[in-house]
Amino acid sequence: MSQSCLRRHPLRRSPALAALAALAALTVGALLAGAPTPISSQDVPAEVTGALALAAAGDLSGAIATIEELCAAGDAPDAAYAALGALYVEAGDPERAMEALRPLIDRERADAGVLYNAGRAAEALGRPEEAANHYRRSLSIQPRSPALRSLGMMLGRHGYAAEAYAFLQPWTNANPNDLDARVAAVAGAIALERAPEAEALLEGLPGDDPGVKMLRAQLLLQQADPWGAINELQAVAAEPPPDLEGGIRRTLARAYLVVGEAEGALEQMEPIKDAGPSDAVLLASAYFQAGRMEQAIAALAPYAEPLLTSPPPEAPPPVARDIVLEYGRYLHSSGDAARAVPFLRLASELDPEKPDAFQALGQALAASGERDLATEALERFQALSKDADDEVASVGQRRRDIADPTGREVREALELAATGEVDAALEILAREAQLASTDPRPAYAASSILLDAGRNEEALAAADQALATAPGRADSLYQRGAVLMSLDRLADAEDMFRRALRDQPDHPAVLSDLAVLLMTTKRDEEAIEHLEELLQMRPDDPLARSHLERLRGAPSEGNDPAWARTGRDEMGARNFQAAEDPLRRAVTLDPADASLRLDLASTLWENNKPAEAEVQAREAVALLPSSVEAHRLLGGLLLWRGAHLEAAGTLERAVTLATPDAALLVELGRAWNGAADEAAAAEEPGRLARAEAAFRQAVAVAPEHSEAAYGLAQVLRRLGRSEEAVAAMERYEELYRSDQETVRKDGVAAAESPDG
Repeated sequence: MSQSCLRRHPLRRSPALAALAALAALTVGALLAGAPTPISSQDVPAEVTGALALAAAGDLSGAIATIEELCAAGDAPDAAYAALGALYVEAGDPERAMEALRPLIDRERADAGVLYNAGRAAEALGRPEEAANHYRRSLSIQPRSPALRSLGMMLGRHGYAAEAYAFLQPWTNANPNDLDARVAAVAGAIALERAPEAEALLEGLPGDDPGVKMLRAQLLLQQADPWGAINELQAVAAEPPPDLEGGIRRTLARAYLVVGEAEGALEQMEPIKDAGPSDAVLLASAYFQAGRMEQAIAALAPYAEPLLTSPPPEAPPPVARDIVLEYGRYLHSSGDAARAVPFLRLASELDPEKPDAFQALGQALAASGERDLATEALERFQALSKDADDEVASVGQRRRDIADPTGREVREALELAATGEVDAALEILAREAQLASTDPRPAYAASSILLDAGRNEEALAAADQALATAPGRADSLYQRGAVLMSLDRLADAEDMFRRALRDQPDHPAVLSDLAVLLMTTKRDEEAIEHLEELLQMRPDDPLARSHLERLRGAPSEGNDPAWARTGRDEMGARNFQAAEDPLRRAVTLDPADASLRLDLASTLWENNKPAEAEVQAREAVALLPSSVEAHRLLGGLLLWRGAHLEAAGTLERAVTLATPDAALLVELGRAWNGAADEAAAAEEPGRLARAEAAFRQAVAVAPEHSEAAYGLAQVLRRLGRSEEAVAAMERYEELYRSDQETVRKDGVAAAESPDG
């Protein structure tokens, strides 16, 4: 290519000679390996090689002058213009860089190095979208090029930390000594709630660096260790660096709110200048927790009120929903339920898949006398509340999610696919497969979802990907065999199953599916052997038992009616969807059997049908008033839907019927604590005293129970017994630290042996 010589301008010398040397090596490598027309070392003029050597030695002006002279002579090769553009970028002259590179980047088959430098130039010119386009094109040609770093860092600087992580993670894996990139990658891992990865990236970073301390505190907060976050930041909070002050204060404020220290949160939030809407939500939460309702409402009013008349765009930021939701809640709490309703309705419209807005809306509608609308909103709340983060949500599941983000994403994808959103689920799994490239579980799940959707060839491709990720592993072999079996390639499927059994002889799914395959091909004797082996491990497996009985021609054992037995078998296998219908039939046939109703109530709750579950639990209590489990289940359901006083009475009955465990006593304490919120002033102390008694008994039963210690601390604080509350909170902190150590160990174990 021939161009006229580019006009000269004064050059700014680069301060980073090491970076310049790396740039020179990169440019030569790109010129030799990635040009549209392959270029050998003989094709690169000596002037270019010499100029790059000058640049690496620190003579950037001399390097540019040499190549400009070559270009001015006419008929300079592409390599000269590519090198000149790269040197202009390094010299801080992006306009001239783009002028040199433009003819090269407009080609259909542009060079990866040229596109990388064009991205740097566009970024320096303040054109991030164009820069991102150049970086992405470079990565499509050379997936591990420095464009990974540049694109990730650019996204992080523009506030897209989560999106940046997909690029920074592979870069930092290959370049662990790039500390700036690792810091940016930590922010992305935290934004994506990938705590173990963030923890690994933080290892080796300067522990006294304020930015690193802030990230570590954010990670501790995500790991449910607010006191750890507070301890991490207290030393730098007094005089935080100006560029980090806002982040440090916000992180500390969130930690203080979690531990119930509203004044500490206010101390951090009130000095923040140029506060935005997210800050207003945090500040208002602190005012609300401190009991300063008017100030909480005032903090949100400037942002919330305009949203009713000037609604946000079709894809509003999450903060818009948080603003109207919290504003509506505070209005309701202040006694103005009617005024709260339109804000809470808007919150439910901004994100119709989250349950909390529907709960708040239903309560405000009920307080406003709109009973029918309130019932409708609360029914929607109940329908959406599966695994919601409320008081009775599984603590164990939350801990597993913190320790194993890949497992969390796989579970959410499977749940999404179960609702019919197959493509959305596959999108989640594809992203997770990129982030967790050595973990086969996303590919297992994708194969299973595609198989259920009848997309068998795609399911086989996903199974092949899982096998490539974890070759020889029993789960990988099993998944491929299951797909081959669905494709009626029985011989190939049998080979996969037998290879899987050589790796893991007690793999239940392999034993089950191989037995079915053998039954299909009339090899009943071997099928019986595998089914007997499976039932030795899982004696309650209803499907294996059914197959074995059919092969032997034996009648079913047991005196339970068929529907009850089937339903209970499915419950034992935790197949609650499959258990529901037979248990309904069993209850219809024997409506006076309290234990059947209790089983059905438990299954309905597991299947996210709490209203029906409550009906069955009430029937069980009426039929068997001495049943601890019936009272306990009903009390838990009542507590879940916020009927605290009735829940307290029901749970008190459960406590009197048998020696209670700590979990039951904690639920009782929560019920009385919630009932105190609803009580008149004269009744509140008595209900709090009952809550205290329940929590104290829980602590006596299980001294290591952190939730019992936390509940006791909160109730003592409400009773005004500060010294006792502080002591209880210190005990809670001690137990929490122990819990966090368990979480971290679980995370290591999950990473070393992911659940198939």
